[in-house]
Amino acid sequence: MMERPASAKNRKKILWLLLLIGAVAAFCCLFALNYIPGGFTWQEKRLELAGQKTLLLSGKELTLTAADGRILYKSDDGYKVQDAFVTDLDGDGDEELIALLWKRGRFGPARPYWITSDEKSYSQHIFIYDINKDGSVTQKWCASDIGPVVVRMKVMEKNSAFLLTEDVNDKACLWSWQSFGLKNMDNTVSFACFGDNIIHEDIYLYGESVAGGNYDFLYKPFEKDINEADVSVIQLETMLVDKASAVGGYPSFGTPIGVGRAIADAGFDVATCANNHSMDRGLYGIDVTVGFLQQNNITCVGLHSAYDSDNRAYKIITRNGMNIALFGYTYGINEQGNENDFSFLLNNFPEGEEQEKEFVEELKSARDEADFVIVFAHWGLEYEKEPNDYQKHMAQLMAEGGVDVVVGSHPHVVQPVETVKRPDGGNMLVYYSLGNFRAGQAFSEDTKTGAEALFTIEHCYDGVRLAGYEIKEIDAYWKDALNN
Repeated sequence: MMERPASAKNRKKILWLLLLIGAVAAFCCLFALNYIPGGFTWQEKRLELAGQKTLLLSGKELTLTAADGRILYKSDDGYKVQDAFVTDLDGDGDEELIALLWKRGRFGPARPYWITSDEKSYSQHIFIYDINKDGSVTQKWCASDIGPVVVRMKVMEKNSAFLLTEDVNDKACLWSWQSFGLKNMDNTVSFACFGDNIIHEDIYLYGESVAGGNYDFLYKPFEKDINEADVSVIQLETMLVDKASAVGGYPSFGTPIGVGRAIADAGFDVATCANNHSMDRGLYGIDVTVGFLQQNNITCVGLHSAYDSDNRAYKIITRNGMNIALFGYTYGINEQGNENDFSFLLNNFPEGEEQEKEFVEELKSARDEADFVIVFAHWGLEYEKEPNDYQKHMAQLMAEGGVDVVVGSHPHVVQPVETVKRPDGGNMLVYYSLGNFRAGQAFSEDTKTGAEALFTIEHCYDGVRLAGYEIKEIDAYWKDALNN
């Protein structure tokens, strides 16, 4: 039997179904082309600029007008402007107009040659315009689709050469102006910090008589961690000397300059030098140590030469757009040091209520200048595996001063890590003691085992924050390094 042809009624139903499908498809295409994700606010602002110019952002449209009402710039009809501001981003003395906007297509006019066609749906971009001295505005640079949806954008307060954006996932992105445009910068800074570096007699006797004055064997096992970190820190407990007659071990140390060369060759960035042995070789040891570190571009923290022009208690280092304040403090010095004559060259923890107030204010002053504050604390009781009341009290003072991370040394054994709540609502991470790093103390497993503090900080929209941390066990006994 032959199949019956579809009735006119069925054909009409099929036709309507096809038309409906087409309409839905057309609507979906139109929606996709005009879709802009949510999760952010369209800014409305009016800014009065130099030369009586006015910047107005309203209804996703941006205009820049002169004092006489002339329109100097008006955003393209196809642009939807989310935010805008004016600053001297490239440091040339002239202001630039920066706009965060949405437009069709992922690229600007100069798209990559291998891209044959550009998508026509909306994507997010950063546009930069020069505001010329004659009042005219010319496009300077624009970014292709910047990826994750940016919720907000600002110029860094302490460094106007950087832009910071924050996306819908609360992830910040740092942008730096280069000669050709904005470059996406690394948003993090990683630290690797080590404990007590004490050159006992058995170490320097081996180093001088067997190794020929080359002490690379001490730090070779840690080269990977030292060089992979953006900032690597050593607690230089024994001062460097450049005369054989000044070399010595416990209880009054003088460390061969060859150890300093090994530290520099290993790639250390910072040496914290405030400890109970800082004065073991008097002004001579201080001058040799500080001078060597300065000559090798290693930041010296906690100890000053009598010839230093800047004797502030802290040093500022800058990495990836972050200003980081570094302090070094000690509970005091040994009796063989001349504390009365040279104490002004060394950062000591405060004694008494008045000094404690000054100490907190000193920390706060660094907090005002820097994005992140770290204190290297030489404190506690030797061979005690738990922090004592003195450490806890000093930690509270540092929390009051707004410190972000404390890295402790001196007990020669590892002590716990904890987070201390600051009065301002933030958190302070405290490594109470990292134990030994390189030492000749082999009388217990606790002194032969040290720790490495690893932590990372990152930009966020409201400043710089701790992104993550860990403590890593290391072998601190120097002879074991000979087998690596």
